[in-house]
Amino acid sequence: MTETMIPQFPDYSIYAGLYVEVANSKELHSVVSNLPFAFIEADTICSREQLFSAVYKALIESSFNKQRTKTLNSECILSLSPTSNIGEAFKRFGISEKTSRIVVLSIVAKTEKAILEAKELIHGVGVDLTDEALESGYDLGLIKKVCSRCTQLFERLKKANLLLTTSRYIELQIGGQIPSTFCGRIIKNISECHSAARSVTRR
Repeated sequence: MTETMIPQFPDYSIYAGLYVEVANSKELHSVVSNLPFAFIEADTICSREQLFSAVYKALIESSFNKQRTKTLNSECILSLSPTSNIGEAFKRFGISEKTSRIVVLSIVAKTEKAILEAKELIHGVGVDLTDEALESGYDLGLIKKVCSRCTQLFERLKKANLLLTTSRYIELQIGGQIPSTFCGRIIKNISECHSAARSVTRR
């Protein structure tokens, strides 16, 4: 796992990694709620931008005392989801007993002790968490399915010829109405949404 930091939140370290050919998903699925990680179905993640947009939103929610889950790690999974239903978010973006590709994520405050190494738990092959690695394995059909609500929203906006400004997109994303970066990828004609999400993570 590699360590990253978001400039707006210097008090937190973000650890992220990608594991493929995972052989013990059933075991991990049974104990995931007790582990200091977010285990995410990698087939639903198409870029680092999508992943870290969810991290950014989770930290925003926490800083304004609007966090709805028990930990920042689980809040990241909720932030990936196009709905506010926590159970549905974990069902769509969390791992299953048959998952073979896992994105592992952990947000750790600088005041906390070092985290347990994910490689000690996962029976799989660790690879660099790059856009190329994510793009080579994500399932577009699955992404469209889990993001159907946002897809329908963008289709309605497109038909009504309502293009969002960058500032409005960021406002909607942070407000939870458009929580996933990759929705902009699915609806090709709304490229501004994609660039807006990029500006959120790079400010």
